[in-house]
Amino acid sequence: MKYEFEKKPLDKGIFSWKFNVRYWLLKKLGLNGYTGFIAIVAAIFTTIIIYELILP
Repeated sequence: MKYEFEKKPLDKGIFSWKFNVRYWLLKKLGLNGYTGFIAIVAAIFTTIIIYELILP
């Protein structure tokens, strides 16, 4: 059985630029490296938000 779906004009699907960047990082760094990279970036943004918005 074959299913066909019509593509909507604003539907980018799986090949959006965000998916391609994340997939490339995952291929280059591996699962542990990718998870560590995301954790480090999240920690940096959290630290900046705390020091700039909450502490002053």
